[in-house]
Amino acid sequence: MEERICVIGGSNIDICGASIEPLRNFDSNPGIVTVRYGGVGRNIAQILALLETRAQLVSVFSSDSYGQMMKADCESMGIDTSASVVTGAYPSSMYIAILNSNHDMQVAMSDMRNLREMTPAHLDKVLSGLTKNDMIVIDANLDMECIQHIAGNAPCPIAADPVSASKCTRLAEVLSSISIFKPNVYEAEQLSGIRITDVESGRRCLDWFLDRGVKEILISMAEQGVLLGTDKEKTWFTHRLIDLDNATGGGDSLLGAYLAERQRGRGTKEAMRFAISAAVTAIEQDAVTRRSLNRGQLQEAIAGMEIREVDLC
Repeated sequence: MEERICVIGGSNIDICGASIEPLRNFDSNPGIVTVRYGGVGRNIAQILALLETRAQLVSVFSSDSYGQMMKADCESMGIDTSASVVTGAYPSSMYIAILNSNHDMQVAMSDMRNLREMTPAHLDKVLSGLTKNDMIVIDANLDMECIQHIAGNAPCPIAADPVSASKCTRLAEVLSSISIFKPNVYEAEQLSGIRITDVESGRRCLDWFLDRGVKEILISMAEQGVLLGTDKEKTWFTHRLIDLDNATGGGDSLLGAYLAERQRGRGTKEAMRFAISAAVTAIEQDAVTRRSLNRGQLQEAIAGMEIREVDLC
């Protein structure tokens, strides 16, 4: 059977407000408000499915109308949700992001209470169906008990996304169990205590994670590119300027595309170039257009990304 990537994490309704003018605190700001399906885990599963990778999403869907529609939407894209939990105990998870006039996130809030319905007992059923050739992706929306249970019982490699600077500490104790880790610069600095300001500090931050057992560390640096570190190479990738539409979900596209390529046997640098193409293309598209991304489109777009590589070793 084809190898799969099993994503265990959050799925929610994303409400995004993009301000037309510079944001004013404590006031109603004119803007454009959109509603779409989101969640770090669900977003990663979506890009995997779009890239023709066998994707399984283990999440919690509420039994309300939002949850039913979101689950059905995942299945329409070919994502297997059969091992997800459906609950009436909590409403559907919600994420609200406010973007400034430059279309970058100013502040956000999430309500992920329904993930409390994910338990180690349920995860045992999921893990027992995986093989050593599969891959697990976890996000830090999961609680500590579930994260530690997966880390201690996974039959295959684990990749992880820390979600936010406030939640990333949930992964601190299991870094030695994580093969592929993708924090953004703020999450990486929060965990390591190393502020990335130049090549030297970038190298030290990569080494911090590698010394704690991570096999492949990807640090997304927003407009400054991506740092990639393994025991054999450390590279700072930069790319052309981004025509930003909505930065939300760009990191999820980066990790999902990288994992899809690694699962296909691509090398780390080749996978990273493809992942950068996916992330930049996703960020420059609205949520509707983003759902039509495909492998050929992203492969062709690499040439126009102006990707440059600086060796940090």
